[in-house]
Amino acid sequence: MTIRTGLLASAILAATAGHAFAFVYTSCLDEKIKWSSNSVTLRADPTSFPSGYWRNGMDDTITKFNRNPSNFRYSLATDSGGVGLGNGQNEVWGSTDNGVLDGAPAIAYTWRDCYWFFGNHVGMTEVDVIYDYHDTASNPFEWTASTSKANLTRYLGSGREIQTTGIHELGHGLKLKHVNTEYNVMGADFEHIHVNGSTATAYLGEDAADGAVFLYGTRSETWEDLGVVHWKFAGASGEYSDHDKTQMFNSSNAVLATVNVAGETGYRVNRGQAVKAEFTYENNGKSTKTVNIGYYVSTNDTITTGDTKIGSVSMTLSRGDVYTSRTQLTIPSNLSLNTNYWIGAIIDDNNAVTEKVETNNATYIPIRVQ
Repeated sequence: MTIRTGLLASAILAATAGHAFAFVYTSCLDEKIKWSSNSVTLRADPTSFPSGYWRNGMDDTITKFNRNPSNFRYSLATDSGGVGLGNGQNEVWGSTDNGVLDGAPAIAYTWRDCYWFFGNHVGMTEVDVIYDYHDTASNPFEWTASTSKANLTRYLGSGREIQTTGIHELGHGLKLKHVNTEYNVMGADFEHIHVNGSTATAYLGEDAADGAVFLYGTRSETWEDLGVVHWKFAGASGEYSDHDKTQMFNSSNAVLATVNVAGETGYRVNRGQAVKAEFTYENNGKSTKTVNIGYYVSTNDTITTGDTKIGSVSMTLSRGDVYTSRTQLTIPSNLSLNTNYWIGAIIDDNNAVTEKVETNNATYIPIRVQ
């Protein structure tokens, strides 16, 4: 969530008419509201984010945000004085003040100049990110800095990862608005995450990366990054996009019957059955790429090229859209009955593209062979 303050009300504009971009940015006096520099230092309150687990989690948040092809970067330092709103410093801390939190799990306050005085004076001047730090007995937002899906809500746990929410709030620090039209981190951020095996990775994503590039341009170095997730856009929830897990379908596009597989929703399949596996693909990098996507069946939820390959497709992915699609596959006839397996997708499984991030190239959907 975000609250913005300043001298004049801001106009909210889509990026450019006719583009597939879903990101929305804020402008004033017909100018983009931007930082004067391509880098901003965020100061972490040492009480809210002490050295160790919580500080490491905030460091990880900054690192994951910066994995994008734009020229803009955040850095993190330790705050040496008291934190506060409107004090001229960019800060992050935790609070139990309901008046500040406004009922949100976290909130970003931003300040900017927006006035004319013998010319336009438009630009960002401060961002503050505040997490809800009520105790868990009275607060529904139980934070974790863990990157294990066993600890996360919508998987096997009950925690909300500070990294996903932090990336969302730092997006507001670029004056990006909420989006409710496609899968993206400026929507339901705790449902915008890459998972393969036990590891859950927060990331900025294609759409917010588009917004950062639109505002600050692309970095000069080569920066390519392709990704696949088992999440998809599920509709609008107010000003936020809602997300849900991708699914398995029969050849007539009917959703298969579900079953619990190791604590997650799986799908009942038969040996030799034609099915359609649904995944979401993103180009989080700099250039349009035509890539191979391999589909595998695995005996566990960590998908690798060492698993059994059962199909492949070629897909051209550009930055500017999120691609959720279904691919027809045949369940191998030699799989064991009454056994759990995982159907996996690996983007660029032949390593044809040199990527800055290789850890987001594979994900899964559980199945039960009946």
